[in-house]
Amino acid sequence: MNRTGMIPISILLLQLSGYGAHAQKKHPDAQAGDQNKPAPAVYHAAIRVIAKAYGDSIVVRWAPTAAWAWSGCNVVGYTIERIDVSTPGTPRQKLTAQPLRPLTLDQFKAAFGRDDKYAAIAAQCLYGTNFTTGIRKGYAGQGDQASVFGDRYGFALQIADYDGAVAHAEGLRFTDTHVKPGGVYAYMVYPGATPPQGKIDTGGIIITDSVGSKPSRPRLSELVPGDRIAEVHWNRTQQESYSGFWIERSEDGQHFQPVNTLPFYSSLPDSNQVKKDTVHARQYALLRTKQVFVDSLPLNYHRYYFRIRGINAFAERSDYSDTLAVAGLDLTPPSPPVLGKPQYLGKKSFRLTWKRTGKEGDFAGWMVTKARQVGGPYTTMTPALLPATQTTFVDTGAFAHGQTYYIVAAVDTAGNMGVSMAAMALVPDTTPPAAPTGLRGRIDPKGRVFLNWSRNTEEDMKGYKVYFANGPQHVYSQITLTSVSDTAFVDSISLKTLTKYIWYEVVAVDQNNNHSRYSAPVKLKKPDIVPPMPPEPSRVTVDSAGVHIDWVRSPSNDVVGYILYRRRAAGGDTTWAQLARLSSDTTKPGFRFTDTSLARLTTYQYDAEAVDEDSLHSKRSVAITAAVNSVPELPAPGKLIASYDPTARLVTLKWTYRNSGSYYFVLFRAIGSAPLARFRSVAQSESTFLDSPPSGGPARYAIQVMFKDKRGKTRLSDAVAVTIPSAN
Repeated sequence: MNRTGMIPISILLLQLSGYGAHAQKKHPDAQAGDQNKPAPAVYHAAIRVIAKAYGDSIVVRWAPTAAWAWSGCNVVGYTIERIDVSTPGTPRQKLTAQPLRPLTLDQFKAAFGRDDKYAAIAAQCLYGTNFTTGIRKGYAGQGDQASVFGDRYGFALQIADYDGAVAHAEGLRFTDTHVKPGGVYAYMVYPGATPPQGKIDTGGIIITDSVGSKPSRPRLSELVPGDRIAEVHWNRTQQESYSGFWIERSEDGQHFQPVNTLPFYSSLPDSNQVKKDTVHARQYALLRTKQVFVDSLPLNYHRYYFRIRGINAFAERSDYSDTLAVAGLDLTPPSPPVLGKPQYLGKKSFRLTWKRTGKEGDFAGWMVTKARQVGGPYTTMTPALLPATQTTFVDTGAFAHGQTYYIVAAVDTAGNMGVSMAAMALVPDTTPPAAPTGLRGRIDPKGRVFLNWSRNTEEDMKGYKVYFANGPQHVYSQITLTSVSDTAFVDSISLKTLTKYIWYEVVAVDQNNNHSRYSAPVKLKKPDIVPPMPPEPSRVTVDSAGVHIDWVRSPSNDVVGYILYRRRAAGGDTTWAQLARLSSDTTKPGFRFTDTSLARLTTYQYDAEAVDEDSLHSKRSVAITAAVNSVPELPAPGKLIASYDPTARLVTLKWTYRNSGSYYFVLFRAIGSAPLARFRSVAQSESTFLDSPPSGGPARYAIQVMFKDKRGKTRLSDAVAVTIPSAN
């Protein structure tokens, strides 16, 4: 049983089960073509219960943890029993002569008026036929219907939080008036009969009858202004757990009007969206800790006042929060001007002319800016705004080399700017830059050519173009499609050619596209492509530590390493697979490798190849055979992490392990000083497990890997301890 907890039951259950918890699960024995075959009823759910005392009565609220369980209990109803814990020997008492079921549709109509929006929503969830539209046909439609079913479940639970009478009508609330002040009572809620499918666990709670307190006031965090909008922020974590909120607005701070017609509660966004872009990441970071309500404002620069009040799972409304004020801001820029082509006036002077395209009443004037690059950064040439009537400007300081880009901005009284398209101006220039110097380079074994040269000193340098040729008398061909700004360049060539050398030259280009003379050429030698000789096995031994193979190193002088391969001699997978990579030590005549990843009663074959400094691979060596009659004990899996959640009373176990083949995990647990004992097996695909250990004292956990083939099992991991507090 749970002691009194005031988490809103609709939010608690939707977090535990999700709207989609009702969807059919595919049967584990179903074939790939059996997608339309419904799964058997193997569901398992529970009933979660909360309660609140009022001195003269106790209100009990509950709901199943899954949509299918809610649907089933709507048919069989709920039975409520009570035990007077404060009076020893009192027998269990059934409080419901007949199981509590939702009212029929006719009873809903008779009990509630036509304008009761909560009752209308509840009745629609229970009995409506047009809950949503757009249901697709075929198998996809089954998923749509399942989603709608989950929505009915979610809305039904949420509406029960907002209206006590509707919660009674839905069969999700009971008021016990036969209580005594100070009495301690245990309530149990379970299905009134065997549900149509699955298993539903009984829910329970213990509560002391006392005069209930009014829900505490929520606290507003801040109001964020926008253009005729305001964002109302408050912390998700409050002194009271609320199912929803009422938001009210006032123009004078005294007379408030609600701005929402139903209680508001902003759910967390989809965490998968965080990986897609930074905007979703920022939204997720905010909504993880804040409730956010966006309200439109009639006017900017006018103060509006906001306050909120909460509603809990027992349909109780809190007092109002403190009042905060906010004023909307004008964030709408004026219409951008149309900037014409700059007119060259000689030397470094250009005349700019533009047209105004809007008629904004708050227009303040013009700002003129310029930059060397179209993307900026732009500097302002008019510290004070030009008058609204002026539409020309002369710049006498255009850049002498390369382009000058101009942008004119229309500015309003709030500082918002509407900017024109950039216009380019170019001071005439026919002087080319000097030819580049210091060209040098190298070619690596993979055919990558690394070139670099000295940077030109001209002010108007734009970049460089790179050319190549296969002979000193050949015509050079351009490699770069456009000029590159750096003084380094990487080319890629084929080494499988008859020529041993390649030649490169570089040309400098300025901002006006003037080209320099060619640089002095650089001649580069291509690397050797003759593969090395392979190593050869000299001896093999097998013991409890594994298979030991001694190799005679390759006679080639440029070998930098070796690659070893292995395969089964017979049975299973007999294809060669890479086993290891080893570095070459030219000071020794050979090298040794020990293979420990072995299976019992298996014969293996090994061979190897050499790799030289140009990344060329030799032929494979002669294969050598080794028979394994035993296998060393496998190492334990990596570190096991255990953490305890006092709210959920659960221990979370996490581990990381990857291996080939088929295996599963075995978890061990010990309470107090007891020895570790196996208590649960976990599938290969899992890396976490939630455990609910007995309360009180320390608990220890360990993990072991069990292979489904001849490898057997690993050693047991180091035990990790976690303290489990005693239950209150």
